[in-house]
Amino acid sequence: VDYFEEHRIPFVVGMNCFDGQATHSPDDVREALAVSPDTPVVLLDARERESTKATLLELVQHALVRATSAP
Repeated sequence: VDYFEEHRIPFVVGMNCFDGQATHSPDDVREALAVSPDTPVVLLDARERESTKATLLELVQHALVRATSAP
């Protein structure tokens, strides 16, 4: 996380959930990792192709927003 933040590389945090159950809230994970409020924290099941694709799309969208809003 520090590397990405230091080099201003867009990233998302993926919370792997099994059977749709999250063990922690996205806000708790964000706080524990000390990532900025604009960093997406995404629930996913990495075993499921569609869930993984949706997470990658979230990353691309986040990167595009950052790229178009950067000075």
